[in-house]
Amino acid sequence: MSLPDRKETEVRRMLAGPHPLVPPDLAGRAAARGRRRKAHRRVLRRIGWLLALLALTALAWAVIAQPWTPPPVRTTPPVEGW
Repeated sequence: MSLPDRKETEVRRMLAGPHPLVPPDLAGRAAARGRRRKAHRRVLRRIGWLLALLALTALAWAVIAQPWTPPPVRTTPPVEGW
């Protein structure tokens, strides 16, 4: 049989000792915190989808409008060779 581990004996001593009192409003505070975290996650997810939609719209506009091409020339070049 092996000797008891030091950590195991320490854990057993802590579990056998007096237990701390739990605040009576702990469950309510935990539930409220969970609701806030869920609401924050929902807002961040909606902002992410909005940014993705805006990026997709900007990309579609760039493909359709092609802002990198030069504008058409309004004057005709002089005719040479006549």
